[in-house]
Amino acid sequence: MSEVYLKKVFKTIEKFKLIEKGDKVFVALSGGKDSASALFALKEYQKAKSIDFELKAFHINLGSITSDKIQEVVKKQASLTDTQLFTFNLKEKGISLEKIAKKSGRPICSVCGVIKRYLINKVPRDLGATKVATGHHADDFTVFFFKNLLGLNFSWIGKFKPKVESKNEKLLTKIRPLFFVGAKENEDFCKSLNIPFLSESVCPYFSDKGKIYDKTKKWYDVIHKLDEEFPDFKEKLINSIEKISNYFYEEDNLMSCKLCGEPTNKEICTFCRLTKENLP
Repeated sequence: MSEVYLKKVFKTIEKFKLIEKGDKVFVALSGGKDSASALFALKEYQKAKSIDFELKAFHINLGSITSDKIQEVVKKQASLTDTQLFTFNLKEKGISLEKIAKKSGRPICSVCGVIKRYLINKVPRDLGATKVATGHHADDFTVFFFKNLLGLNFSWIGKFKPKVESKNEKLLTKIRPLFFVGAKENEDFCKSLNIPFLSESVCPYFSDKGKIYDKTKKWYDVIHKLDEEFPDFKEKLINSIEKISNYFYEEDNLMSCKLCGEPTNKEICTFCRLTKENLP
C-alpha cells in the first residue's frame, strides 16, 4: 500500500516541481491524518531523492482544552520523521478564539480559519521558509471546486492546483503533494506505517460547527457515491480540476496592511481587525 501511495505522491512532486534544490519546506501539522501523510511522504521523498532541500514542521496551538493533547500527537509525528518542529501558541500570544468570536460576532470556525490562514503563511516565512506544504487532498479540492463554482467564486478555483506560486514577496508558495490522493488513501497510508493521528472530532468547537460539518459531509458523500457508480470518477475529475484551474486565474490586487504589513486586499487585514483590541 505505502509503495503505491508514495509512487503517486512522488509523481505529483516531480511533475509539478513542488520541491527544488535549496528549498526550505515547512509542513503545517494539525495532528490529523492528512497533514501527517504530507510530512511522512515528503520525508520519504527527501530520503529517496538526491535533491538538497530542508524539511521542517510547524504547528499552531489554538490554546483550547484539547490543544495540548493535539500538540503531543504532532510532536510524535515530527519525532518519527526526525523533523524539527516549531510551535506557535495562541494563548501565549494573548489570542483567544472564544473572546474574538464573542466580540466580533463571527462563528468561531470563521475566526479560527482567518487566524490559521494568516499564521500558516507568516510563521514559516519568518522562520526562513521558501514554501509551505499542507495536507489538502483530492477529495477536498473536488468539493471546493463544486462549492466555489456554484458560488461564482471563480478566482478561488484558479488556486486549485498542486502548486500555487507566490506573486508577492510576503506570500509563500503553497504546495499540495497530496493533490491526487484522497482521504481514505491518506488514512490507509498512516495506518500501514503506524503513524499516530487524531480524528477531526478532537476539535473542542466540533459541536459549534456541527451544521457546517453536516452540509460539507453531504458533498463528500455525493462524490463518493458517484465514484462508486462511475469507474475512476474522482481520478478523472481531479485531473480535470487541475487543468481547469488555469482558466480561472485572477490577479490578486494586494496591498500591505497598515498595522502588520502583511498582504491584504483592505487597508487593515482581517487578522488585525479581529485581534487588535482597539479596533471596532
